[in-house]
Amino acid sequence: MALPRVRDMIRPMDAPRLEVPPRMRQVMAYDKLARERPRLLVLESQYWLDSACANAARTMAWDIRTVPVAAEGVLPRASVAELLQTLIDFRPDFLLSINLSGMDVGGLFARLFEDLRMPYVTWFIDDPRTIIMDRTSYASSHTIAVTWEKSYVQYLSDVGFPVVRHLPLAVDATVFNAETPDAWDFGPAFVGNSMIEFAEQEWAWLDRRPELAAAIREALDAQRVTRHTFAKGLRAVLDPDLLGRLDEDERRHAELLLFVEGTRRVRHDLFRVLEPEGVQIHGDEGWQRAFPNAQGPVNYTHALPGFYRACAINLNTTSIQMASAVNQRVFDCPAAGGFLLTDHQAGLANLFDVEHEVACYGSPEKALEMLRWFRTRPAARRDIATRARTRVLGEHTYRHRLETIADLVKQHFCA
Repeated sequence: MALPRVRDMIRPMDAPRLEVPPRMRQVMAYDKLARERPRLLVLESQYWLDSACANAARTMAWDIRTVPVAAEGVLPRASVAELLQTLIDFRPDFLLSINLSGMDVGGLFARLFEDLRMPYVTWFIDDPRTIIMDRTSYASSHTIAVTWEKSYVQYLSDVGFPVVRHLPLAVDATVFNAETPDAWDFGPAFVGNSMIEFAEQEWAWLDRRPELAAAIREALDAQRVTRHTFAKGLRAVLDPDLLGRLDEDERRHAELLLFVEGTRRVRHDLFRVLEPEGVQIHGDEGWQRAFPNAQGPVNYTHALPGFYRACAINLNTTSIQMASAVNQRVFDCPAAGGFLLTDHQAGLANLFDVEHEVACYGSPEKALEMLRWFRTRPAARRDIATRARTRVLGEHTYRHRLETIADLVKQHFCA
């Protein structure tokens, strides 16, 4: 089928909808998930989860196609044409994007997928409030929103998504998959971002807004910014009078600053306590300002699996934007054969046997105590890591998550 020109599909500005030719509607009018093998179209940006889901789909012998899109900003006309042509040629059962990548603020694509009766799934792995900004244009009757952190479920429902589900992260078993070793080359280590550069960028944005900057600094210094207060939004942290005077950009940057600066402080506080134990930190250059012995980053795909396996103890600390969820390390590290010492999150109990498969701490001081204990007990480390790996590969791979998503699509759009 010849692809209609994008400009010919755009209706007047008072009706933000694409004009779908009758022939295109006819071509796209097919039963979803009716074939032996599901067909998945991934709107691919720069998120690691794009490739993780694509890898999982291939291991299940799904038919998969990817279309490059922008994580932020305007999608070029050529990319729009490629997406439309792929929809026609590939005839997918559903679309998947991460953090609304490829979706326009005005909702043209949301309306297009609705008009084509094309199920569209967006998986949030970051605070959706700073992405959506209370807009209802991203949702349509054929949209499913899933979020790795359940505290955002209500917000996503409030901005119009008709189907919202909590879906934890998982592991890409094509990348992280190795037996637990009997010996280790390195001592305790942490791989992650210092958050210094991100925090400095947000503080700089607030240079001309001294009242807001002072209020955020006071909230941070008073330790009012926790995972649980952050989950409730700015209203749980800032004065209502000040909050009422903020415009959209100011609210977004305030929330981003609370996230990155709050996370920076949590991470740095932890490693200041653990510093006497010689924990090796790997990540961006910002770490060296506080910890001169910190080293450079470890490539996620090619080097990190082996590094996890080679470290006697891998440290983990969860960002402020997760009130209860666990992050990627909780799945990747044990799947790669590594032992993980992680901070306690409520979501752990829903994913693991916390008595036998997880080692977790509740404070930096407790982390220090447990680090010293496990350091001299390799058998205990190996036992926990082996049990955790079995659990992750048996229940928490991206194959499992894609099967859940396909079931959601079938349940809501294939009656």
